[in-house]
Amino acid sequence: MQKVSSTVCTFIAGFLLFFAWSGYLKDEFNISEYRGFIVKKERTDKVISIGDSFLTEPHYMVFFENGKKLRVSNAIYLKIKEGRHTVLMKQNDNITLMK
Repeated sequence: MQKVSSTVCTFIAGFLLFFAWSGYLKDEFNISEYRGFIVKKERTDKVISIGDSFLTEPHYMVFFENGKKLRVSNAIYLKIKEGRHTVLMKQNDNITLMK
């Protein structure tokens, strides 16, 4: 009886591990592509209140010709130019500039 229960527990553990790993891989290889001409670049400052002090946090937005907008990092914001065709890849909130 002990051998049967250990076999069943091992099978269930392997089954659960397989589904957890397959869900992780599905999310890991989910990539969104943003392709088109950059119409506008916008930098805004968001004010954050922490107690008695205020901090400003910059937000960089890029607007594509098809109406999509994407928040990018400062490095990508500085590299891209308005009016140029650009390809950006987004994976798990990480954005990469493709050449």
